[in-house]
Amino acid sequence: MKNILKTVVCSLVAVLFSFGLFSSQAWALGDFSKSCYNSKIDGPYLVSDCRTANGSVNYDTYINLNPYIENVDGNLKLQPSNFYETCRNLEVDVNVLYAECKRRDQSWNYTRINLDDHIANIDGNLKYE
Repeated sequence: MKNILKTVVCSLVAVLFSFGLFSSQAWALGDFSKSCYNSKIDGPYLVSDCRTANGSVNYDTYINLNPYIENVDGNLKLQPSNFYETCRNLEVDVNVLYAECKRRDQSWNYTRINLDDHIANIDGNLKYE
């Protein structure tokens, strides 16, 4: 019985691999920094050099972060909005976006957010997931 179960599981895994369901593109959720480098911020855009599935590099791939990040009273949050209008001094270090963002009282707060939580490299292109 155990041998039959092992055979069925192995066959199922082989089928899933053949359809690409275990590929990094199918299961990617964030973690762009594991396969992208030279990341920088250009306005509201994250720009990186990212590896493709075949190992080549897609240079200067980018994603507009504005639709995905919000300034909530001086703190960056991963939720739909327009952070760029109320934040300044943007920097990225590997996977962390740093910024000073305006609070409701008009003071500035130094904040950061981990972009690996939802930014992924999908075959050399940055995507929000």
